[in-house]
Amino acid sequence: MSDKITKRISVPAFAIGISMLALWANPAVAGDTVLYGSPPSWVEPAKLTKSDVKDGPADLLYDWQHRLENGVVSTYEDTAIRLDDPDSLMEAGTVTVNWLPDKGDLTIHRIEILRGDETIDLLAAGEQFDVLRREEGLENRLLDGRLTATLAVPGLKIGDVLRVTHSTTIADQALGSEMQALQYLPSDPWRVGFSRAIVSWPEGEDVFWRAEERAGVEAPELVNGYRRIEVTLPLAKAKEMPKDAPSRFLRTPMLRVGTYADWQELSRTMHPHYDAAATLSQGSDVKTEAAKIMRATSDPLERAARAIRLVQDDVSYLLNGLDGGNYLPQDADETWEKRYGDCKAKSVLLLSLLREMGIAAVPVLVTTKGGDALPELLPVPGNFDHMIVRAQIGGVDYWLDGTSAATRITNLGEVPAFYHALPLTAAGSDLVPMTQREQPYPDMVMELEADYSAGVDLAGLMTLGMKIYGPRGASLRQVAAADDDEALRNIAKSITSGGDGMSVVSSVSIDYDEDAGAASIVIKGVSDSEFSWEDGRYVLENDSGSDLQFSADRARRDWREIPVSTQGPGRNLVKGVVVLPKDVDGFTLTGKTEVAGGFGNVKLTGYSKLVGNRLMSRAEVINLLGEIAPAELPEVKRAARRLAATPARLVAPVDIPLRWDLAPKDLRKRTKPVLDAFAKAIDFADADDQQPLKQRAYFLSRIYEREAALADFNKLLDEVPSSGLYLWRASVLESLGRNEAAIADISASYDLEPENDTAFQLAQMMAYSGRTDEAMDLLEELVVGDEERAGYADSYATVAGLSGDTSAAIELLEDEVAAKPQDASLLNSDCWFRGLFGVALEDALERCTRAVENSGGSTAAALDSRAMVRYRLGDAAAAIADLDAALALSPGLSASRYLRGIILLEQGDAKGKREIETALRISPELADRYARHGVKPKM
Repeated sequence: MSDKITKRISVPAFAIGISMLALWANPAVAGDTVLYGSPPSWVEPAKLTKSDVKDGPADLLYDWQHRLENGVVSTYEDTAIRLDDPDSLMEAGTVTVNWLPDKGDLTIHRIEILRGDETIDLLAAGEQFDVLRREEGLENRLLDGRLTATLAVPGLKIGDVLRVTHSTTIADQALGSEMQALQYLPSDPWRVGFSRAIVSWPEGEDVFWRAEERAGVEAPELVNGYRRIEVTLPLAKAKEMPKDAPSRFLRTPMLRVGTYADWQELSRTMHPHYDAAATLSQGSDVKTEAAKIMRATSDPLERAARAIRLVQDDVSYLLNGLDGGNYLPQDADETWEKRYGDCKAKSVLLLSLLREMGIAAVPVLVTTKGGDALPELLPVPGNFDHMIVRAQIGGVDYWLDGTSAATRITNLGEVPAFYHALPLTAAGSDLVPMTQREQPYPDMVMELEADYSAGVDLAGLMTLGMKIYGPRGASLRQVAAADDDEALRNIAKSITSGGDGMSVVSSVSIDYDEDAGAASIVIKGVSDSEFSWEDGRYVLENDSGSDLQFSADRARRDWREIPVSTQGPGRNLVKGVVVLPKDVDGFTLTGKTEVAGGFGNVKLTGYSKLVGNRLMSRAEVINLLGEIAPAELPEVKRAARRLAATPARLVAPVDIPLRWDLAPKDLRKRTKPVLDAFAKAIDFADADDQQPLKQRAYFLSRIYEREAALADFNKLLDEVPSSGLYLWRASVLESLGRNEAAIADISASYDLEPENDTAFQLAQMMAYSGRTDEAMDLLEELVVGDEERAGYADSYATVAGLSGDTSAAIELLEDEVAAKPQDASLLNSDCWFRGLFGVALEDALERCTRAVENSGGSTAAALDSRAMVRYRLGDAAAAIADLDAALALSPGLSASRYLRGIILLEQGDAKGKREIETALRISPELADRYARHGVKPKM
């Protein structure tokens, strides 16, 4: 039966972290044939009435019962599901049940279809299960020994109820007379007609049990000589917990039952299997390997590092769960001969090597998830899903994982995030904490260079180098060896979509250093500028890592006693270089240039410094696995804020030349390396990847190489037309004076995506080309929402004004402003129209000023509009003041530069000519546009 139907919980294995239900003990008669028969006599049958079938939820019955007796755990499961739709019919069409034939039997008791008043007994009709070995995990090197019984249920229909009942027995060879059972306890909002879990065992058997407090499990009752626990399911809905709570607060409720009195007994029971498996034969090849290591070095740490490398690199991973292998380890000699093994086999091999070299070592059981909860759990083997080795060298514990990768002397001392371990010793051991310690070396070193030699307002050349150590680096070993262009391109895509600012990638290279256990990645490309315009300067924030935040929330009353878990262990180092234009002096570095401190379990050191035309930075962050007590949270938050306060800021000089200030030949020379990188990125990309070509087209338009940009946009639109690309090409065509072609592109964009904003733009372009009737017809056809009224009013007024009907334009604008008197966009449209067309100026200033005052942080456009009104009114000084303020906020505002140049020339200031030239370099179309309104320079 499928897992979705049964909610079965399978047998645990150290090397796979799967759910668990029942296990184990003395050898019992077991087989690989499905048995058929009545349920065991101890089962308490569940009833399913007609009203249950008709009125209950689709999950009608889930009944789990377990009996622990004489070293055998028997598990009975009875399920009934109503098939209400095609999906559930398809899911239930094949029943699958798994069992471990070397540990016990599978017996099918019932396969029935309930259809109205009819009960169809499929077993009586002769239906039988097929058996296949379950090997779905082979791609992950898992062979766990399970068999799967399958039955394609004949004749199922929507509306049927499928009832399946079966039982399994388990007697695990590794546990001796010990037993364990683990039962998952589902919670609301699971809807089920009837569900329960029952566990029972003989009155005289020493059996222990434990469940999470919220499960509310009552003490066992004595019934007919057996202790019995019953839990009605589902449990009440769990209280919401903060996601950053330790995992013990988030774990799924489980009823654990077992015969181990304490952790020491569990340790003693498991120890002999591993001690024997690690004992080497007299002529063992493993002894030879240990001798080679000892001849190579006398340093016990180096010996341990060489031993773990041998186990990780020369023995492949394969979980072999056949013939009792779930808990019984493979011998060290056998593992070395076969060159494969699971976590137990690899740990035993490593243990034998270390012991042979005189290094104290012991195998330990761990759980890879939720290890902080182990001390609260009942001592049973099913709590663990992994095995590693603890070596003790110089009084220090080293936790060595043979199934990991790239462990070297530099990271030998890293403590895995398992919290607790159970050493397997002859005398027995309690759980021991895996105490965290600061890593001496980084897991990752990143070096980032951003070259803004072309200008701080332009995209720069980016080089990103990463050296990744340990398992993460080893995961790239095959990619490095394959030298697969497609894999490299996929890495490029992940970089450009990862939000780190790299627009396009021109090359990717990967190497792997076996001795260092490190992968090196070098990525080159083009990045958007990280400089931003603030208060009249270009500024780059260089936080040296001080942007780390801590925002744990424990404000809710029932969360106030819950600690905050911290992730770790980890250590990352980031080095940065920002290359500045060589011919520009006057960059300054302000704010906190050195950082040293920490909060919670985070430690940070870093600095920023300006050396010539380079900004150098370094930030190292160390994270420790652990918890923060609720009482410590206020101070931790304050410490985090102190670290983040006043980050270093690189401030460009006021007079730094920007792209529009440069002569065309100088701008071409500066940007040639960037364009070369774009060309390489286009060659590097997949044939169907338009991103590099698109980014180059945008860049070319930004540096005013419009014909070249047009060529790129033509290629892009020939391949995959899009509304956005048509609009971009239209803006280039307009700047080149090809207005009819621009109108055609805007129209094509509107046809693809009929957005009103595009229609507004199209109408204005048509009107300026003399097609005012078409423009007005377009506008009158639109359905305009409330949020679009300002754009509509602006376009309607412009079209009406260009057709000669300025009074209709003013009337519409006044009506719109009256309806929304504080709307900054409407006020600005009104102000701009009056200024541009030179009409109704008598009350324009009041509206313009309201537009400025209500524009919040985006006042540049409103200031430009008011400047035009003031110019029309003859107040040149006030107009210049507004234009200066607008350009301080947005230095690339070409309209403001153009009008400023006109006013300066009228005042006899020759600087006006340079201002006009700059404005027309940015937006050549301004000359004709403004001339239509009588605004033009007097040369």
